[in-house]
Order: sequence, then C-alpha cells, then structure tokens
Amino acid sequence: MGAYADTESTLVRLTQRGVVLGVVSDVGWDLRATFAHHGLDHYFSSWVHSYEHDTEKPDPLLFQHACRELGVAPEETLMVGDPPAKDGGAAGAGLRSYVLPGRATPGSRRGLDAVLRLADRV
Repeated sequence: MGAYADTESTLVRLTQRGVVLGVVSDVGWDLRATFAHHGLDHYFSSWVHSYEHDTEKPDPLLFQHACRELGVAPEETLMVGDPPAKDGGAAGAGLRSYVLPGRATPGSRRGLDAVLRLADRV
C-alpha cells in the first residue's frame, strides 16, 4: 500500500478540525506498521481489523465497533473507502459513506478534497 499525494494533507486538515479518525480493514495483518512506514499512523486512534473480530466487511458490526472505539455515533460518522461491495457495510451500520471512485496509482492525487467537503456536512 502506498500513500496518495493528497493523503497526508487531508489527514492534517481533518485532525486540525478535531475530527477523530479510525481504520476498518479486511487485510489479514495489523496495518499500524504499514501506516507508520508512511508516517501516517499517528492520525488514527482506532484500528479495527476484521481478523480480530471473526468476521469481515461488509459486516456492519465492524463499523459499529469502530464508532464505539472513536466515541462517535454512526450517524455522525463519515466512512471513506473502497470498494463499494466491502465498504458499503458502513451504510448498513448507519454511517454516511463516501466510496472513492475508481483506482488510483500510489503517489498520485486521489481526490480526497471531496472528503474535506463531506466531513463539514456530517
């Protein structure tokens, strides 16, 4: 996993606004080291890995667990992810969801400026 060019600037702006951030992932390992490798781990205060919960996305329970860990209500939460078949489970858990369009090459801009606009509406 490589970071996109607009990842860190988006995370900085969200945390400056007081937005708490979490990760919900289906990969079979703990993502903290990967995020740390890119200098991004410190932006996140919740890490929900499906392998630790004996289920996988799109199970709404994973997204609900992340909300509890973050101390936020699902209806006050914006989930950003891809692909829709997996991350659509967030909507089933009551979260607002933004599924990133298409695929992008690591190092390119991902269009995360839309996340900043959407976060203002949650």
